[in-house]
Amino acid sequence: MTIEVISARKGLVPDAVNEVGALVTFSAQTVATGARALVLRRFPMAETVNQAQFLFRVCTLPALLLMIPIGVLTAVIVGGLATQIGAAGYSGAVVAFVIIGQAAALVTALMMAGVGGSAICADMGSRTIREEIQALHVMSVDVIERVVVPRVFAAIFVAVCMVSMVTFAGVFITFINQVLVVGESPGAFLMTLTSYGRVSDFLMATIKAICFAIVSALICAFKGLHARGGPAGVANAVNEAVVLAFIAVFVVNVVLSQLYITLVPAVGEYM
Repeated sequence: MTIEVISARKGLVPDAVNEVGALVTFSAQTVATGARALVLRRFPMAETVNQAQFLFRVCTLPALLLMIPIGVLTAVIVGGLATQIGAAGYSGAVVAFVIIGQAAALVTALMMAGVGGSAICADMGSRTIREEIQALHVMSVDVIERVVVPRVFAAIFVAVCMVSMVTFAGVFITFINQVLVVGESPGAFLMTLTSYGRVSDFLMATIKAICFAIVSALICAFKGLHARGGPAGVANAVNEAVVLAFIAVFVVNVVLSQLYITLVPAVGEYM
């Protein structure tokens, strides 16, 4: 192994630590800037609305299309397992746990990190290599307030709408499959769904979606603002941002899920 390779490997850890530190600083600065803009009534509402419309357009349809097979797969697996253990009447409860509790938030995470996040990073990276961001700095314009904050708030709004839509789509698809394909009674399905499905489960899914949106938007905006090397650099920044966003949202999901299980008691027991 050559000295150059050893030196390069030794430099990876400090570079990663520096990037994480820069990302944390950038995130804290974005939160502070957004709060200040709201207090001083300088919030860029027009840009936020435009970004929300764009993210809603590129994320909604893929999210719904992804939720359809997840709902069908959940229904098939639930139906098979429930029949084997003699609990066919509890399919609605399992749907409440799987679709409302986990699947809807995870679909939102995938869309925000993979679709919305990549769009944010590509847009910011393109602005960076065209020196639009540098021009804003020269004109003494707060780049975070004018460019980053609207995308973060737009991502939050779209994530809340998306988790509501995919939750409804998942429950509806599973209900149709259980009633029309499996032959389960609609009343039995809805009874167990409403008995075991809690408002707190949906609220937790919404909180998860908000956290996923914030994390994805911050990571992708940060990588886009630090894109270098022309179009190839933007492509590399998008790839890195998507991977980091996926890792971050799954870590956040695990932490929030465990916290919710610890703080909120389970509903009943299977008899």
